Amino acid sequence: MIAESANAAEQFVEEKCTNFDYGNAFLHKLNKMRIDQENCDFSLEVDGETLYVHRVVLAVASPYFAAMFRNNTKEKAMGSMKLEDNDATAVKTIIDYIYSGEMTLSEENVQFVFLTGDYFQIEWIKRKCVEFFKSKLTLTNCFQMRRLVDKPPFEELYECSHNYILKHFDKLIHKEELLRLSFEEIEELVKDDGLAVAFEDNAFKAIMKWVKHDLEKRKGYLAELMSHMRLPFIRNEFLRDHVINETLLKNDSHGNQFLPQLCTYHLTSTSQRSSQTRKNIPKNRNARFHILFSGGEDIKTGWPQRKCRVFNVSNSKICSITDMVDRRNGNSVISLNDVVYSVGGYDKDVLESAEYYDQVNRKWIHIEPMNRGRVYFGICAHNSLIYAIGGAHLSSVESYNASTGKWYACPNTPVAYEWWCRATVVENSIYSLGRGTDGVTSCIRFDPREGRWYKLNEIPGRPLNGFELFSYDRSLFFIGKKCARLDIRSNKWDSMLSMLSQRFYYSAAVIADDIYVFGGGLNVGSRVEHIKTVERYNIHNNEWTTVDTIEVESFGGAAALISGDINLD
Repeated sequence: MIAESANAAEQFVEEKCTNFDYGNAFLHKLNKMRIDQENCDFSLEVDGETLYVHRVVLAVASPYFAAMFRNNTKEKAMGSMKLEDNDATAVKTIIDYIYSGEMTLSEENVQFVFLTGDYFQIEWIKRKCVEFFKSKLTLTNCFQMRRLVDKPPFEELYECSHNYILKHFDKLIHKEELLRLSFEEIEELVKDDGLAVAFEDNAFKAIMKWVKHDLEKRKGYLAELMSHMRLPFIRNEFLRDHVINETLLKNDSHGNQFLPQLCTYHLTSTSQRSSQTRKNIPKNRNARFHILFSGGEDIKTGWPQRKCRVFNVSNSKICSITDMVDRRNGNSVISLNDVVYSVGGYDKDVLESAEYYDQVNRKWIHIEPMNRGRVYFGICAHNSLIYAIGGAHLSSVESYNASTGKWYACPNTPVAYEWWCRATVVENSIYSLGRGTDGVTSCIRFDPREGRWYKLNEIPGRPLNGFELFSYDRSLFFIGKKCARLDIRSNKWDSMLSMLSQRFYYSAAVIADDIYVFGGGLNVGSRVEHIKTVERYNIHNNEWTTVDTIEVESFGGAAALISGDINLD
């Protein structure tokens, strides 16, 4: 009998039970008690309002309150605390978070929530404010946002906006906001080693534009600003055409001292430069811009290829990196947060697969495949998401979130694309262009905040497949057999100069205020001649020039600008 009882007891194994809804239910009940002022034992007074709370809840969520209630403080004894310099809305937002785990941030409240979160020593709130602040920075508001947070204790927010300006400086040199900077603000930018200019020419342009904007008051700052230039890295053609003939430098007793130094360096042979001491040569801050070429057609076999090459903008050299996992032609490439992704295309079939380049281990790694296979489709990055749009015979759209590693369906385009489409971003909207199955080549705009597409004006003529689409400031640039520009404010297309060669299946990218076109093919009788020249379109001068020759060895692949260092050793 004893043995039987023991055996029966062994059948009842200990089991741990978890109520996964308990935490949310507990917080919900606790928050209701706060709202009903039930069992509240502390209050916060801010801007004439009284917020009733529970000490233990504040102590758990905030190290500031934990220390207050642990010690014999005046506030602990009184059972209340007066917040003199805090914003009432921000305090209520944080109290709501403490009792629910949720809070709502906006461009209007993020500063005050950050400030109050810092005061209450809640690191999660500060971190979320920084992430939100980063995500809302644009070319239009970055200077204003930096000015708003240029005081303690907003150092982290200031650094975000300052770094954004440094990273996008090439696109900001023609902005009115740059001209309104104080001397201290413009100097802080042009002397920074992190100033991301494709060429040092653009730092020179920014200085001259700023000085000339209010010449009488600012000409005295010219020499000081010029002293921060990396003069040896100004391009020869820019030196010849602009710097040497700059009247302001010639006439300024201090500014003209830089011209002999500049000319001497550029007239010195490369071998002589390398033999000289480099102690006084400043850091080249222009070496961060590379173009990555991915996939395309192998010109010898005609098959899609895995090859990838990187073009160094600063020295016009091209080198190979590790091959992709998959062969791809008609693929798209995008850089997001300094990581390069190669997506879709075709091999024997249209590909759903996508991969990214791991710079540390120097290899390509697959990510989750798209929901649909895509070829000749548009791709762009916006708000830390990658958008894949349309493609041959498709209207579907999806976005990739690198944080979750997943693709998510987005609203379809109004009409399926016939064959080829491209996409780009201006401010908070995504623009896509391609010929639809209805025969119309129209431009459409998607606002992710609203989740819907809007039709814009049809592009003049009937553009062929094989074009590229880029954005600069508030304009779209259509680069094809015939080129055109769309001013998104007036919704009007204007013709622009065509490329020097009628190439097709080329790769292209925007660097600073120039559009570069690489490789591709040219029909010569019944055969295709592969082009090695590089053409550059200057947006402000409306001019195409041939600037280089490189061996791309393929056409039909994709290209992306990498704004950052890439390990090529």
